[in-house]
Amino acid sequence: MKVANIAAVLLSALFSVAVSAAPLGEVSSENGKIFSGENYMVVKKDMKKGEQIKPHDHPGFKTLIFAVGKGSFDVTLNQKEKHTVGAGSVLRFGGDVVIEAVATEDADVAITLIK
Repeated sequence: MKVANIAAVLLSALFSVAVSAAPLGEVSSENGKIFSGENYMVVKKDMKKGEQIKPHDHPGFKTLIFAVGKGSFDVTLNQKEKHTVGAGSVLRFGGDVVIEAVATEDADVAITLIK
């Protein structure tokens, strides 16, 4: 009986180490490209008031999600459509659309690019 109990304890300990060795999630507070996979990429930008995202598009990506965590951005799409995107708001647009933006206050944004 003692051997069975010891074996059960050892197996439980080994199993819990193996399970905890591989994390289920990943957190990043870095700037730049923070995650990527076969069909997506996530970029995070912390920006000071007045900093700009220069005009550019994202060929090869079908959809972009521009999610503002704090602050606010004035975003222009294709040099004509304007959006103010503030903390807690999300802007969706296509990869073939030219985006440019300016932080209207200290701000951060996570941009998810989806193929």
